[in-house]
Amino acid sequence: FCNKLSELEGLEPCYDFPRPFKNDDDWSKRVIWKRDAKGYRLPTEAEWEYCARAGQNTTYVGSNKLDEVAWYNGNSGDKTHLVGQKKANGFGLHDMNGNVWEWCWDTYFMYGKGNSRIDPVKDSPSDNRVLRGGSYGASPKIMRISHRSGLPSSGRGADVGFRLVRNA
Repeated sequence: FCNKLSELEGLEPCYDFPRPFKNDDDWSKRVIWKRDAKGYRLPTEAEWEYCARAGQNTTYVGSNKLDEVAWYNGNSGDKTHLVGQKKANGFGLHDMNGNVWEWCWDTYFMYGKGNSRIDPVKDSPSDNRVLRGGSYGASPKIMRISHRSGLPSSGRGADVGFRLVRNA
């Protein structure tokens, strides 16, 4: 999707896909991010968090009151909602909490002793990628800005989506 949208707008695509690939899991381990390309791409986990925090010190994206900024298991009716119905954060971004989990480029790993120097953005043969933001089915604890999760890149669900970024 990112490459196609980039091409439609005359921008250099950010991803090189190996051909042929064997299955859904195989290609995601071998895709290459062309970091200098100006097309659309998934944000890194650090970019996602920077945009979510927007220079604010809040528990959730744009507020300490979850109902102001997110659709979650306490108010969503167990379904997605149109974007922009909740309060924006300090950068004017909506729905970075709740509604749908958002894919990030980074390889997912658990933080802990011994891996604090690992660069999660480093191209990795792992198929697990980071998800951020929570979803319409998530509990308030999971909706915190700091919460992170992972899923194989072939994972699908009504509560999984993405937000695109471009290099400046």
